[in-house]
Order: sequence, then structure tokens, then C-alpha cells
Amino acid sequence: MTATTTRDGHPAGGGPAPRWSPARLGHHRYLWWGGALLLAALAAAIAIGLDTSPGPGLTDGGALTVMVAVCLLAPVLLWMTVHELGTAVRRRARDDVRVYGTGQAARGAAPDAVPGERVWPRPAEEVLLHVEVDHVPDAARIVERAVRNGRHRFVETGREDLRLRSGRGTLTATGPDGLVRHRATRVPLPGRHRARWDLELDGRRLSCEVRGLQQVPRRTLIEPDGTAWLVQTGTPSLLDQLRGGRAARLRPHGRLPADLAPDAVAFCLWLFCELAEHQDRVRSYGREYGASEPEPVADAWAGAAPGPRRHRHDEEARP
Repeated sequence: MTATTTRDGHPAGGGPAPRWSPARLGHHRYLWWGGALLLAALAAAIAIGLDTSPGPGLTDGGALTVMVAVCLLAPVLLWMTVHELGTAVRRRARDDVRVYGTGQAARGAAPDAVPGERVWPRPAEEVLLHVEVDHVPDAARIVERAVRNGRHRFVETGREDLRLRSGRGTLTATGPDGLVRHRATRVPLPGRHRARWDLELDGRRLSCEVRGLQQVPRRTLIEPDGTAWLVQTGTPSLLDQLRGGRAARLRPHGRLPADLAPDAVAFCLWLFCELAEHQDRVRSYGREYGASEPEPVADAWAGAAPGPRRHRHDEEARP
């Protein structure tokens, strides 16, 4: 089945966007610093306008105080604006494509928290992600079940359940017959914390570039023929961020090829959830634990090549 693409101004997949659009940049903190610089300039203009002294220079006490504060802050604001803009340009997502596939809509969300629900002990079966495929709610789910030797994760659909196995640089979905139905493999790229993830979904091959130290709110899957599929990992609301937990991060949505089955769509969205979480761990590990190096498993997901020493999470990496 051939993917349908569009060149309309606002296609369903989210693009295209101009090459140097702010939407292409890694983050928007430079806008805050630039806005603060503009506010400082506005305050200086108001102070000068309110100065009623007939002689040259500023003699009004309030206007003079404002000008001194602006002169002290302006170099810092200007330097931070330029620094953040340069950082955003260097780390911007490499998804500058002009054609996105329309395909089918896909959306995932963690279940809502139940007030008063006990956190421990954990239930025998816990839903981690509800997946809506082509506007069909709960077409697939990511669940975690308690088994005799631990807890395993599955892609659950009405047809069959596929077991998820994650390791250092791999994520697979295996059927009851033991055959791997879907696979994601990490390929290292030159430079630290850079990698390409190659996905095999129902025979379709897609790839996605990852920069481990950059928080990218979007993922662009590229097919060998150049067709792009946009998936956004989503930015949690302020309320979700205050609540914390996995529910604040698990909100992937976008467009995927129309011929992908619900289990393949769920596998793809779950990969993005895992990538986002492991990248967060790489960025925050040194700050939270005072470590000079991130956790090996999270580091491998985010883009650093695995070392020769095997880690205890090699076989079944858990977030």
C-alpha cells in the first residue's frame, strides 16, 4: 500500500514548516530572555520619557534608578538571548522535511489517576498506555502484568498479545509463537548521545534520529523513499507537571502509515515514550545523584554507545 502524502499548507501530519521556523528549534528559552530584554528597553524608554528635568541627562531619582538597573541587566539579558538562540539552532531537531504522510491518526495517553487509589501493592495488571488508532478508542493497550518471575509488559489488542522486551539499544514485540513481530534497533551515529533508531513494523521500515541531551517534543519517522511521518511526544500541561509521574509524559500523538496494525502503532508510540523517559534520565541523573556519568541503560537508549561491561539491566531494561 502506497503512503499518501500532501503538500497543503496545513496537512494533518503537522507540516511543512519553514527551515528556520521557531518550531524547528530545540527549545524556546531564548524567547523568554529576548522578551526580558525588550521589557528592559521599554522600562528605560518610559523612564526617559517621565524625566521632566530641563537640563541634559537624567536627574530624576526614579528614572535614574531604572536606567542604572537596565544598564546592569542588559548585558546579561543580551548574552543569554544570544546563547540560548545559538544552543537552540545547534540542537534543533533534524526533521526538516517538506512532505508529511497523512496516513491514520494515532494517539496514546496514560490512564487517569484515581483519587485515593493505593500505590502499593501494585495490581496484578496495570495499564500503562491507552492507544487510539484511526479514531478507534482503546484499539491497543500497553499493559504490565505480574508473572511468576517478575512483571512483563505486553501490547494487548483484540487479536493477540505481544510481549515487549527491551534491552540496551533494542525493543522487540514477540508473539505467542516466539516470532518477533516488531523490532526497533539503535544504530550509533558519530558524536556523543546521537543515534538512529531503525524500526521494522509489519514489514515497513522507518527510522528516527535521536539526540540524547536534547529534549525534543517531536519525532519524525522517515521511510527509505523519503516520506515522513510526524509523531509528537507532547508537552505536558502545567497541572500534569505539578502532579508528576509517568502520566505527565505519556501523551504521544501524530500520524502513522495507514497499513499499520494497531499493535504496530502501539509499539511505535511506546518506543517514543521510552526514548523520552530515558533521555530525561540521562539529563537529570547527574543533577539528582551527583554522578559524573548517566545510568548505563538510559545512556544506551539516549545515544551513547554501550560499554564493554554488561549491566544488570541488559536483558530487561525498566524505566
